[in-house]
Amino acid sequence: MSFPTRINYGPPLGYPGDQASANPTRTAIPGELGHRAGDGGVTVGAFAWVQDDGVTVLNKPPASTPNAPPTGFAIRDQSNVNLGNVLSQSTMIVPPNFMVTLHTGGDYFAVSSTPATPGQAVYASLTDGTIQTGSPGAAPSGTSATGWIVTRGADAGAVMIMSATVGPAQASSPSSSGKTS
Repeated sequence: MSFPTRINYGPPLGYPGDQASANPTRTAIPGELGHRAGDGGVTVGAFAWVQDDGVTVLNKPPASTPNAPPTGFAIRDQSNVNLGNVLSQSTMIVPPNFMVTLHTGGDYFAVSSTPATPGQAVYASLTDGTIQTGSPGAAPSGTSATGWIVTRGADAGAVMIMSATVGPAQASSPSSSGKTS
């Protein structure tokens, strides 16, 4: 373990990928084989896409639909995925072949590379699923609209809260039955 390089004087608002409220959530329902992290893993606290096989999840869209909106937000719901080396540095990467949970609605802590103010739209980078915010309907270059909005703002790089309504169900992956919960 490396020497600490910063000191936090108080707990953070929350951790990227964690649920920010007790409001209802919606999960992208996988097919029979589940959703599994692809090569390189999946970054928690970022948006991710189910690939054309209906199982593999990456922080970028499938090559067949390079501008597709993300399937969902990769949440922080696994503990101790660092099983082989428990005392090593922590990580926000779900390792390849591990199960991944993607949420399509609810209230979550996240970090944006741009300043976030309440009411702004949340956009996902098409290269790594990271978050940018902006005016609704004005997606920054290289991003896709997510359908999420900022509900508690923050400076760029700080923890914000974003929300998506838990409304009518929509298809989550090519192999899904078209249901989400």
